[in-house]
Amino acid sequence: MPPRGKMGGKLEKPKDTKRTLLRLAKYLGHQKYLLLIALILTLSANTLSLIGPKLSGSAIDAIGTKAGQVNFNQVFYYCGLMISFYLVSSVMSLVLSRLMIHISQKISYQMRKDLFDKLVELPVGYFDTHASGDIVSRMSYDIDTINTSLSSDLLHIATSVMTVSGSLIMMISLSPALVLVFAITVPF
Repeated sequence: MPPRGKMGGKLEKPKDTKRTLLRLAKYLGHQKYLLLIALILTLSANTLSLIGPKLSGSAIDAIGTKAGQVNFNQVFYYCGLMISFYLVSSVMSLVLSRLMIHISQKISYQMRKDLFDKLVELPVGYFDTHASGDIVSRMSYDIDTINTSLSSDLLHIATSVMTVSGSLIMMISLSPALVLVFAITVPF
């Protein structure tokens, strides 16, 4: 049985995926400066959160291995930096989330406007052969799906890619030998 959408109808794939993605890219292109800010925020927030474990390691190293050898000034310094980095990263992530919601709403608005303009241009005969409820339902559902994808899914994908890449870079900078062991044993 074919998969069904939330509206109870069949899920339809675009006839020309490349053309559909190009049309979506056109809408994204109108928001290129906001998307650039979102990319910078994503990179910055991920970088700050990935530096945290390195600072944690420095704080642990400042504790030392022998009793009475703890350098409390260094421990508090690294812990303070770590907390600061995590707080700034969290604030950036919050701003990023709000920005992506704003971008997706602007794109959804423009899509709805363009769609309405297209519907107004259609001949009256089109509405005789297509149920108006179906037209409105499809418009609402499809644009809401795009809105949700742009506001959360796109952000999660970008964050995941940057986190995995950044983690790998951090692991290599900390211990290339350990990364090699990890790369060999994990696939098995």
